[in-house]
Amino acid sequence: MFGIIRSLTRGASRQQLTSKRGRHHYKGTRSGAMGRHTKRGGYVIEWEKVRSFVVPDMTDFKLLPYVSRSTQKTTGAFTAQDYFTKSAAEKIAA
Repeated sequence: MFGIIRSLTRGASRQQLTSKRGRHHYKGTRSGAMGRHTKRGGYVIEWEKVRSFVVPDMTDFKLLPYVSRSTQKTTGAFTAQDYFTKSAAEKIAA
């Protein structure tokens, strides 16, 4: 029991490990490298490592994004003030 307490006082902490805590620690973003560094400080992109996203052709796709049938159609610009007045009116009516 005393060994655990003694180690906590030496600097070990049970807080989350971030890049701002600890010396010489880089947590990373799990993104991976897309190239390599050169001897002279440059960076060479290796195109085999670059991510490419394949999007399917959606020209004859029959499904539409879901929108409720009870949604009222609006025309023109909708501002934050319009949203606030509408939501405040609904709270007053309820």
